[in-house]
Amino acid sequence: MNKIIFLFLMLMISNISFAKEYLPYDYTDTRNIEIKLSPVRDISTSDEIYEGQEVEFRVRKSVYLDRFLFLPKDTIVKARIETIITKGMNGFPAEIIIDNFKINNVHQSQLVSTCIKTGRNYALLVYPIKWLLTPIPFAGSLTNLIMGGEARIKTDDVIVVNYYPYWR
Repeated sequence: MNKIIFLFLMLMISNISFAKEYLPYDYTDTRNIEIKLSPVRDISTSDEIYEGQEVEFRVRKSVYLDRFLFLPKDTIVKARIETIITKGMNGFPAEIIIDNFKINNVHQSQLVSTCIKTGRNYALLVYPIKWLLTPIPFAGSLTNLIMGGEARIKTDDVIVVNYYPYWR
């Protein structure tokens, strides 16, 4: 039994040293820089948008890395609409998920950048009313007509993208 444990430990140690020597990434440094962005145009689920569409954001404030200007103010950063969830019956809201931000000279693995915007949720109001109206025939079904809110990202909204410059 001891030989098996010893063999297992030796394999684990050899795998760890292999990973340190040959794998191309290192995420141990947690220092990051916040990049604040705003969309160039309003983005809304009520507009004709589609998944995979490229959208543009503008850098709100100049970003410095080690006292050097890294990203000047008003630089355009592109991103992609990853998911669109349309508003639904019973007050369920619409949702937009934007990711895959592209910044010049920055590798995608150095960015943590998901932006999720949800519309107004009326479901918390609709369901109690639905339950109260259930004893009356077909009255509870009327709440199905209440739709959730549209998801919007306005030009004055701030989206924060975290950049980890020391990740390799």
